[in-house]
Amino acid sequence: MIHDPDFKDERIPCPYDPNHTVWKKDLNQHLKKCNHKPKERTESWFNLDFNTHLKGTEDFVFEDIDEENDDDKLMEKYISILKQMSFEPLQYKIYQHEGLESRLNEKSNQKHPIQQNSIIANLDKMGLLNESFLFLEFGCGKGELSRYLNQCILQQNPSNSSTYGFGLIDRGKNRLKADSKIISDCDAVELTPQVKRSKIDIKDLNLSEFISDLQVNKVVGISKHLCGAATDLTLKSILNSTILEQDQFGGVLIAMCCRHACSLEQLLPQSKKYLYDKGFKTVKSFKILKKLVSWAVDKKTETQQNGLSFEEREEIGLTARRLIDESRVHALRSILGEQYKVEIFCLIP
Repeated sequence: MIHDPDFKDERIPCPYDPNHTVWKKDLNQHLKKCNHKPKERTESWFNLDFNTHLKGTEDFVFEDIDEENDDDKLMEKYISILKQMSFEPLQYKIYQHEGLESRLNEKSNQKHPIQQNSIIANLDKMGLLNESFLFLEFGCGKGELSRYLNQCILQQNPSNSSTYGFGLIDRGKNRLKADSKIISDCDAVELTPQVKRSKIDIKDLNLSEFISDLQVNKVVGISKHLCGAATDLTLKSILNSTILEQDQFGGVLIAMCCRHACSLEQLLPQSKKYLYDKGFKTVKSFKILKKLVSWAVDKKTETQQNGLSFEEREEIGLTARRLIDESRVHALRSILGEQYKVEIFCLIP
């Protein structure tokens, strides 16, 4: 074997995609041809980091340093704060729409159909299942929720409407998209929906521009799975748009998840203030809160952790999760006032 013992080059993560590495000396050349190099965006609705702040509102800044440096003592401190909190039990609103009975019957895995069904049925109960509305599905994936919502509207013998349609928003690449199926499902009726998809991160979405070339009566936001910070970015995208001031906002229904993946930076300022007033005043306290949230979904074990049984940890995790959710409810009520009803409830058992 022959090699240069003085060779000291190193491999570093690619700035475009840290999942692969490159030799440091070859970085500049690699960046020119990397398959993960961001494509230049030309869409009018792409605005980098547009929703990382709430327009016209000063951000609320957490304190940088906690008065206690010991991690175990900090954990005890914030567990104690959560133990003193109590919230009213959430109401269960588990409904079914008859338009999805066949889907429930044909699927052996009932998890997703049940959730889709309950979301659509709740929209119906709220009067938001209307053939004149534009439905925006955030984090849409293939767009299945929109497709089944469309099928339920078709069950209502809808009249033709030029303002009916779907906006599909997702930052990922998706195979077997439902976009064309939404249109083909309407072949037997006069109703022809507008369907527009954009592969974009919600943080960069100028919603007003996205719908500017669509005919719009009312806009309804929907999502079956918005992970962590994506929920807060979606709320900001709606609040940063013109649909509220132009009386185009019909409502929004989001199935929240993955609070452990929330970002302090992306929370609404009013959410941050709510958490601050509840005793979570520092950046580190929010990191601990996210860690405690994960206890709500931990696998059951007989061993103790932090001197707590599984049942005690689960209860603390559920309280931590509820605290983050309630901060969002508080923020929206503070911003929207009494014009809109803001509520949180359980869609599934």
